[in-house]
Amino acid sequence: MASFKRANTFTSHAESVASWIRIGELTAQHLHAEPFDKDGFRTALHHARTLTRTDDFLHELQGLCAAQGVLVVYVAEIDKCRISGATWWSSPTRAVIALSDRYKTEDQFWFSFFHEAGHVLLHSKKETFIDDGSESDDIEDAANRFAANTLIPPREQHHLAALTTTTEVEAFATRIDVSEGIVVGQLQHRGLWEWRKGNGLKRRFDLTPT
Repeated sequence: MASFKRANTFTSHAESVASWIRIGELTAQHLHAEPFDKDGFRTALHHARTLTRTDDFLHELQGLCAAQGVLVVYVAEIDKCRISGATWWSSPTRAVIALSDRYKTEDQFWFSFFHEAGHVLLHSKKETFIDDGSESDDIEDAANRFAANTLIPPREQHHLAALTTTTEVEAFATRIDVSEGIVVGQLQHRGLWEWRKGNGLKRRFDLTPT
């Protein structure tokens, strides 16, 4: 296994993390992906973003990414493991994104996915990147920016401060073609809305491990 690259404070138990990663590795071994195509994966991410407005996206997301050399696997949360996602390369031409069911809301899921996709595109193939909600570093910050800017393009982000009602969120989300729950999540994360406001627009779901 590649060495772990993570935030400065590792809040999950190391043995649980290793077990969770190993489950993801074993799951990925049974799946097929084409050789990695960086430009193709960037294009696939634009399509993946439109899936945020659909209800049945898990298998389509896997197929979309596998066609460009990135396996997406769903791994159930295990005790003492606070990981929401991880990324590693199983070979020089195949990346793996593992996502957990730690969070049950769409905004958390999609941010985790695009965060891990950022690691695939931006960072070393020799590391295993894990997201356990710890303090950040420059690499994790870059992945966070990639996720935020993919979900809500920078040219649109200045509009967020003007959104004060769920009706306005719905109209904005429709215009930029992303789910309402993701917009609410970004408003909350940026401190523009309190954490309880707008949660009714977030869809909840359970991941079915691959």
